[in-house]
Amino acid sequence: MREELAELWRFRFLLRMLVARELKVRYKNSVLGFLWSIVPPLMQVLVSLFFFRSVLNQSGRNLAPYLLCGIIPWTFFQTAILDSSQSLLVNYGIIKKAYMPREVIPLYYVISNTIHFLLGWAVFFVVFFGVWRLFGIDIPWQRAALWFPVITLMEVALVTGLCLWVSALNVFYEDVKFILQTGFNLLYFLLPILYPADNIYYTPFMQAHPWFYKIYMLNPITAIINAYRKVLLQPVPRETLGLRGEPLMLDWTSFAGAGVICLLVAWSGYWYFNRRKWQFVERP
Repeated sequence: MREELAELWRFRFLLRMLVARELKVRYKNSVLGFLWSIVPPLMQVLVSLFFFRSVLNQSGRNLAPYLLCGIIPWTFFQTAILDSSQSLLVNYGIIKKAYMPREVIPLYYVISNTIHFLLGWAVFFVVFFGVWRLFGIDIPWQRAALWFPVITLMEVALVTGLCLWVSALNVFYEDVKFILQTGFNLLYFLLPILYPADNIYYTPFMQAHPWFYKIYMLNPITAIINAYRKVLLQPVPRETLGLRGEPLMLDWTSFAGAGVICLLVAWSGYWYFNRRKWQFVERP
């Protein structure tokens, strides 16, 4: 694996060029340009706010930022994996004609989506500082400055590993893209994207089997979304999103375990990709 990484480093200029091309092409004739990286999450928040406040009669002063803390990391997670799953097939002609480390292809999709991900957080912080602060909503900046980079690196590692896995698998089994599309639609409601992870803890089943909640929180994307909320926002009022009990503190043990899983996913994805990459051109 050390040799593979050294070869990838030698092709860093190509990777940089592909990322630049992807960023230019994606919004080439768009009026809003890079703003489209934050418009979809904002629209999801507006629709969710309407649903929670008008249909469920639930409100809270930090409801909008709370929803964004779930939707921004989820959008990056979903979009990067779906884009990468098709990346090798879309660029199959290049793979057959030119020599390069094959992992360059899915990685440039990961990097370009990471840039959009960070732009989304930039808008989040600007709005927080300039608008929501007027309503008494504030970020614990010292805690955020310490842990935000850690959580972000965890998600990037997780997404990179999964993108390498699915891009390689989809070359041989094109069912992967359909499984992903179906799975993401289900996970959107199963994961704490629009509701607190604390609510899962207060369900009768979790109260009867608290060990199962620890397993639930070891799911990396669940731990990441929950950590963003715990680090960036003050404790959520009980009325926000119908919280069933008192807000929970961040479980650092589960968070550390999820971090280890993220690293294992990144390592195993790179290992599996390099094991299969020279078979891509032999695809039937």
